Amino acid sequence: MERILGVNIELADAGAGAKMPDGRWKPIPSEDQHCVVEVTSPPASQLMRERAQAKMAGSSHVETGSYAPRLNEISQVCAEMLATEWATENFDKLLAQPARERHLFLFARRHSDESYFRRLSGDREGTPDEDLQPIHLPHGISDVWFRGQATRVGGIQGRWLVKVARYQAASGWHSYTVTLQEQELPAPAGGIADDQVEPCWRRPKDRGPLPDTE
Repeated sequence: MERILGVNIELADAGAGAKMPDGRWKPIPSEDQHCVVEVTSPPASQLMRERAQAKMAGSSHVETGSYAPRLNEISQVCAEMLATEWATENFDKLLAQPARERHLFLFARRHSDESYFRRLSGDREGTPDEDLQPIHLPHGISDVWFRGQATRVGGIQGRWLVKVARYQAASGWHSYTVTLQEQELPAPAGGIADDQVEPCWRRPKDRGPLPDTE
């Protein structure tokens, strides 16, 4: 989002359990008005437990199961996803804040969700192009983002090419490709996966919370 919007997003919540969205930024630095974003994924608690258990056992985890690809229904899939209770709770968190714009940024943990998100940003895995139809967002929600395919280039210490789809209430669907250096990224959660680079090699951005303004 930062690369696409040309902004600096600071932590507003930091995962501390507050009712604040995860991040915020000032679209116009000289003004007090903020934009806010909540970053989350569709629920996958069972999958995350299985991954953590495999990590503790020193074994790899392979996701199993099947899902309906729902070709030519990808917009309907998104609409159904955004109408679920977990999505509504995230929208409510955003809407509780006075803000110029309110964004929901989604990433996938399960293969099924990842496949849908990849198709939104242009990677349709050999299937014909799909028409993306408008979806309804609650009044006051400006944007919903879907992180799609991430491709590593140049080895472990190289970079990532990340495709992102974005739905804007005002202008519909958009697709982007963003380059991220591996060194800029935080280490993976220790309970799920080991970091493959040397300690202290990473240099993630300091996202300390912005001071409150009166």
